[in-house]
Amino acid sequence: MSKARQKGTVGENIIRDLLIQWGHKDVKRTSASTESHDIWLGDTGVTVEVKYRKAWSLFKWIARIRNVSDDNKWVIFAIHGDRRSTVGKQVDKVAVMDADFASELLMVWRHQLDKANEQTLTY
Repeated sequence: MSKARQKGTVGENIIRDLLIQWGHKDVKRTSASTESHDIWLGDTGVTVEVKYRKAWSLFKWIARIRNVSDDNKWVIFAIHGDRRSTVGKQVDKVAVMDADFASELLMVWRHQLDKANEQTLTY
């Protein structure tokens, strides 16, 4: 296996483990031949791509993932390729997603916070 492919596998495993940690029990890595769709996130319809690189070319990645995603529900997890460096430690892991999808997720999160606050206030 090439170093680049090996690094990609490491990155995909990092994100898979992160998603499992947050409760996505049915998450799996897809086959290597699946373009711009590295992780299967159950039946959510969300396309997940992982990039583990020192240099990021987001525009190219975004164009490719938009082509394969349904309803622009996609996330690119980018991991800095040298997390031993100062910049790599600061950047670490980030997620980039379609703005409408991000807005939708923020609204769901906000409703959950409002719900939790209502329950706290009624006791």
